[in-house]
Amino acid sequence: MTAFLGFWDRVELWLVTLPFALQVLIMVVMGLPVFLLVATGVERVSDLLVRGMRGLVAPRTAGDGKEVR
Repeated sequence: MTAFLGFWDRVELWLVTLPFALQVLIMVVMGLPVFLLVATGVERVSDLLVRGMRGLVAPRTAGDGKEVR
């Protein structure tokens, strides 16, 4: 773990010494795919939750085929 933290400290120090425009470019190139994956995952989970909740409150039919509210 110490080796990884040392590596990460060197990467972080390198990144903060770069010009701002280059930092933004690196963040866009590296960050946008990650953000897109996270947003897609959150959307899928929320769709499943909404479908599940709609199933709980959906109108049901009685034995004679009439809707029960």
